[in-house]
Amino acid sequence: MKGAHLAVEKICHTYRRGRQQALSDIDLEVKPGEALALVGRSGCGKSTLLHIMSGLLAPTSGKVFIDGARVEAPSPRWVVMFQQPSLYPWMTVAQNVALGLRFTGRANEIASRVPEMLKLVELSDYANRNVQDLSGGQQQRVALARSLAPSPEILFLDEPFSALDAFTRGSLQRDVRRIAKDLGITLVLVTHDLPEAVTMVERAVVLAANPGRISEIVPIDLENRDDLRTPEYAKARSRLAAAYENAAGRGLRPTAEPAPTLRSIGDRQTQTSAVPAAR
Repeated sequence: MKGAHLAVEKICHTYRRGRQQALSDIDLEVKPGEALALVGRSGCGKSTLLHIMSGLLAPTSGKVFIDGARVEAPSPRWVVMFQQPSLYPWMTVAQNVALGLRFTGRANEIASRVPEMLKLVELSDYANRNVQDLSGGQQQRVALARSLAPSPEILFLDEPFSALDAFTRGSLQRDVRRIAKDLGITLVLVTHDLPEAVTMVERAVVLAANPGRISEIVPIDLENRDDLRTPEYAKARSRLAAAYENAAGRGLRPTAEPAPTLRSIGDRQTQTSAVPAAR
């Protein structure tokens, strides 16, 4: 598997009941096997763009192509992971993982494919457990295994780790990045967490709001993504933070250290010394 090529051409979108245009003239290319993040302030259209890319939402105008074919509906060739794992609570772990294969008419592959996926996400010992007995991180691993079972060429991630504790989130970030690289899957991630973007992707598309549009594309070229203490990591995080702030209209300049950011608390704003997950 080499992953799929994704092309976004002149995408604009306005919700029927909305007065404000959600997206305006989005042009974007994602290469096969690339990991790319969509980041920006709340309301800039990140999730809307991801839903359009995956065929869950039809744009007002513009087109999306995957490997040259126009995207007009969801497909087992590309899958979406959301914030909630959305598992069937009355089923076992193995039964949940098998659902994608059942829905795509590949039930004959369940016996071999499900154990392979559970091993990949380190849940082999939980195959016969009810999903309600698992932790939140384990449930997201089940959702990941279910997503990977049909052998998708693109994995769309809509903030699937945002509700997890820091340790579990970090573990899943590393595992998803590793699995996508090993399998050659194209990865498109929506996140509010700037360190998560630096850890997981090779390019970050920073969106400005009102309407949602591309402000800057930041390359993230790191040899070691597991060590968050290196100067290279600090510089990459600072560059992305500066681009984020510029898109939000605050205009910080990149520095060698993590740039400060502003975090709203009620009607007041306070400055912190390190960039937290963007809210």
